[in-house]
Amino acid sequence: MAVSLERISLDGLDTLKNLFELVAYDLSEWSGANINDNGLYLTSLDVRSLVDDSDYDLFFVRVDAVLAGFVVVKYLREEDLYYLNHFFILRKFRRQGVGKEAAIMVFDLHIGKWRVSEFEWNTPAQHFWIKVIRDYTMDQFVETRRKDNKGPAQEFMNVHLQVNHS
Repeated sequence: MAVSLERISLDGLDTLKNLFELVAYDLSEWSGANINDNGLYLTSLDVRSLVDDSDYDLFFVRVDAVLAGFVVVKYLREEDLYYLNHFFILRKFRRQGVGKEAAIMVFDLHIGKWRVSEFEWNTPAQHFWIKVIRDYTMDQFVETRRKDNKGPAQEFMNVHLQVNHS
């Protein structure tokens, strides 16, 4: 099973918007979000702004060339760190190492300070990220709270890890 990242261009915006809708559906189990009368969760998502902003890096995750999810990384200039803004793997590809491999690939693309955060209600994501980050950093990370205090956040530096994962 070959996991790869594909940079998202303007041609992929409709696909990305569709995937965001799947994320909202997937998370509704824990978030309690309701679908609207048009059958959608998201009504005002502007994915074009993500592609147009140079502080964002967007990737589709593929498994053997099949679309399996996406990743959005935002560079926070004021803090000089990379923030894992969105990360989604389709259920079909979960529990097979796809998410972990995609996360490592993304971390290795941007060497420096990182932050990953989860909502308090998203305990599956919390378990996943603690395990991935603990393994990736060899337990060299700090857990804090999200800036909005809505859940945990993990921060780490991967400068010293470049040799181990490149």
